[in-house]
Amino acid sequence: MKKTKPLDPELTSILNQLEGYELTIGYKKTTAYIKYKFGQYGGLFNHKKVYRHMKNLGLLQPKHVKKPKNRKKTDIIWSSPIASNVRWEADLTYVASRQGNMYLFTVLDVFDKEIIGEWMGFRCRAEDAVKSLEAAILKRFPEGKVTDGLELILRLDRGCQYTAEKFGQCARKFNIEFEFCDVQAPNQKPYIESFFANFKREEVYRNDYQNPIQVIQAWRSFVDWYNLKRPHGSIRFLSPVQFRQQIESKHSLKQAQILS
Repeated sequence: MKKTKPLDPELTSILNQLEGYELTIGYKKTTAYIKYKFGQYGGLFNHKKVYRHMKNLGLLQPKHVKKPKNRKKTDIIWSSPIASNVRWEADLTYVASRQGNMYLFTVLDVFDKEIIGEWMGFRCRAEDAVKSLEAAILKRFPEGKVTDGLELILRLDRGCQYTAEKFGQCARKFNIEFEFCDVQAPNQKPYIESFFANFKREEVYRNDYQNPIQVIQAWRSFVDWYNLKRPHGSIRFLSPVQFRQQIESKHSLKQAQILS
């Protein structure tokens, strides 16, 4: 019979301290998060050890086997941005409560994965989509429009909120270019779709909201967690804000070295 390794009491104690969203991100991201939360001490544990302990403690999330999908062919030219504020994606979803649906419009930066603009309300109109875009612009460009000389492309689906004249006028005012996806082709804006999947799995599907106030509170809590603390596998297991600040710090240091 295979000998079972005893659990490390220190790692067990750390894992038992985790709660809320910290328990929804998987063992690899949990390993990175432990290092962030507990500093150098948390770096003593690798992801294999964390997985074994989480499995024994019943902390692993249920596995979900995805069905194969027929990917739609596309003529859109794909490119990976090498800086923030080069490519954004926007989309909308709804969150149900026992008193009705709340509609959520979001804007995400493809490079650093940060949610930079959002608007949640009772209606699903072009005006609400405009509010989410205005919030994104003010967060990244306090002067009120994209910096001259910077080409910013916003990828969207063909929903009526985003094809409306009001939304187009708003984008032109901010110096933003559009890039529309094909019809029924969510894989052409994968970053915002991935974010919504995480939001639904880690927050929405775990709760039964009684009223819109609970929905709004849950959204505020999740987006703060996502932007500021949640490790992201494609950006060195940092949170979006941590990753962006790290890149900006390196850029500032490089500029200072050039000037000196």
